[in-house]
Amino acid sequence: MEPVLVYRIGSLGDTLVSVPALRATRAAFPGARITLLCDRQVGQSYVLASDLLKDSGLVDDVILYPIDHSWRGRLLRPVAMAGLFINLRRRRFGALVYLAPSNRPPESIARDRRFFGAAGIPRLIGFRGFPVWPEARPAEGFGAVAHEIDNLLARLGAEGLEVPARGDADPRLPASERARASFDAWRAGLADDGGRRWISIGPGAKQPANLWPIERYEEVVRALVSRYDVWPVVFGGPHDLEDARRIVAACGRGHIGAGALAPPAAIHAMARCALHVGNDTGTMHMAAAAGIRCVGIYSSRNLPGLWWPYGRGHRVLRTPIECENCELQACVDRGMACILAITPARAIAACGEILGDALS
Repeated sequence: MEPVLVYRIGSLGDTLVSVPALRATRAAFPGARITLLCDRQVGQSYVLASDLLKDSGLVDDVILYPIDHSWRGRLLRPVAMAGLFINLRRRRFGALVYLAPSNRPPESIARDRRFFGAAGIPRLIGFRGFPVWPEARPAEGFGAVAHEIDNLLARLGAEGLEVPARGDADPRLPASERARASFDAWRAGLADDGGRRWISIGPGAKQPANLWPIERYEEVVRALVSRYDVWPVVFGGPHDLEDARRIVAACGRGHIGAGALAPPAAIHAMARCALHVGNDTGTMHMAAAAGIRCVGIYSSRNLPGLWWPYGRGHRVLRTPIECENCELQACVDRGMACILAITPARAIAACGEILGDALS
């Protein structure tokens, strides 16, 4: 069977929400060698899809192409794209599965179609069925839209691939032996948790507009420790280490996985937690990929539902507001009014609902 190319760009969360579509692709082309084509942001410390999907069985290899926003990178971009074009033609892919984000501009979609068609790929899958969203905010506010996982699957279904019904996909990323071994080595050096239930905390975010104040996380975790005698475990990247230390110090107990565990091992660690509470960022999708219930603290910068934790049983705290769906990375004019309207009391109550369910 001819090899298959899958196109998906983005970082940690973007890769994780593509897992069900990758699983559907593997099922549709069971004997094919599947190659993932994704971007690498030069000068950024984003998690690479190749690191996340290694040993997953979903893809066989990865082609990374650089995105360099420096003047030199912009100057050399045509050369890099020409090299990628030649590489794709040389490998003679029989099909392309196009998993570009749902908010991809139409002119970019048309350009991509021309590029991959000119690269000699005869079957192009996933260019139809992009969602159409309201251009202006309705008077009653935006209603929930389909999750990005379901948007990607719907485009594959439009091409005849077998996909699960909306809301029924499996977002979990199975742990590899490498991830299990890494987790076991990390856990061996931890302090005794007394057999308490772990809860996952994700206080970081890539977008400043999605950052709920760290003081509020301290208040929430202290209350959960006091009421439920849980053991907090703080996840994230190396840049979240200071906040992780603050949370652990504030409640007098806990483990710090931030900066200590690569994402596949961290997902495996999250799977033993009773819940996850955190911001709209990659760690939220890691928790969904671990199969645990989440309490999401969400700004209103995106449409409701699009990037929420996938699956049932989650609690999402979000504020309908006149400026919602602004897509701002940083909110200056409104002073982050939407996310700051979410109180610690609401987060504590939402976590309590999940922890109480686990005891019943």
